[in-house]
Amino acid sequence: MRCPRRPRAILGVGAALAVIAALLLGGCGRRGAPVPPRLPGPEAVSSFSAEATARSVLVTWARPTRDTDGRTLRDLQEFRLFRATGADPAFAQIAAVRAEHPSNAAVRDSRYAFQDDGDGTGLDPALRYTYRVVAVNARGVLSPPSADVAVEFLLPPPVPTGLTAIAGEGAVDLAWEAPPSGGERTVAVRGYNVYRGEASGAYGSSPINARPLAETRFRDAGIRTDTPYVYVVRSVGTERPPWRESVDSAEASVRLEDRTPPAPPRGLVAIAGPSAVALSWRPNAEPDLLGYLVYRRETVEVTAVRLTPDPILPTTFSDRTARPGAAYVYSVTAVDRSPHKNESAPSGEAEAAMDR
Repeated sequence: MRCPRRPRAILGVGAALAVIAALLLGGCGRRGAPVPPRLPGPEAVSSFSAEATARSVLVTWARPTRDTDGRTLRDLQEFRLFRATGADPAFAQIAAVRAEHPSNAAVRDSRYAFQDDGDGTGLDPALRYTYRVVAVNARGVLSPPSADVAVEFLLPPPVPTGLTAIAGEGAVDLAWEAPPSGGERTVAVRGYNVYRGEASGAYGSSPINARPLAETRFRDAGIRTDTPYVYVVRSVGTERPPWRESVDSAEASVRLEDRTPPAPPRGLVAIAGPSAVALSWRPNAEPDLLGYLVYRRETVEVTAVRLTPDPILPTTFSDRTARPGAAYVYSVTAVDRSPHKNESAPSGEAEAAMDR
């Protein structure tokens, strides 16, 4: 567009103003830089949540899948996590989490989890914390911020009482009492975790149950016999790790003793030879089998005597102390490896008579 030439004659004040307005409205003069259209970025992060633990906050969110223009998101670079503290409305960035293989967060099923522990020093339970997160693509375009989520610390859940441990057949049965409600400022009990150790106070960092228990009882079958165990139970106020737990309950101690003997050996056969009686039987299947004991009595006697001072592992035995012309009755027992050396009932008897 061509601008009108400057008038030669002196114009009146009103005319001059009209000319100036025409020049401005007509776009004459120096133009400004063109404004580029806004590039599409990731959509806002959804399913954003924050949950308080003892002195930290677990922040989780879902990975966005589309750009703001509705297209599939293919160039997600990172997430930037922000936090506001107390009554201060200003948000400050506390972490940058890579979208792929982050070193400071866990990822499972396209859901991210970040533990805010105040740079390792712990957060102040007396303060209120508010979080938000934005996604960033490879071109540096930010998503709209997520919804803000506020967290207030509560007291841990109340501790269970009355823990008992009773040794059963190959397992320990535990039972306890649910605690009373802790009040408005206390985390509600959502389940229980059981911890086991072989000494007082040494329980390890992971519960022996796979997930928090809804009931106030538990059977522990993953133990060894003749080993002392100490148990504690804790109330749980969260549905997933890291657990928001109560302090330990009172301890309960137990020792599971192996008092179960092996099965009696089967298939005993006795064959008299020229100078000995040969015995054989079928092997037992117990994994803790120590061996076998062989017994003999004469047919006219009631009480058998043991021929093997210690358990033997072979399922054969030769009685070379048999007297010519005597008739004998043999039996065999099985012994396990427990400290009690449990011995089975005798096998079926087998008779043999030596020639004169």
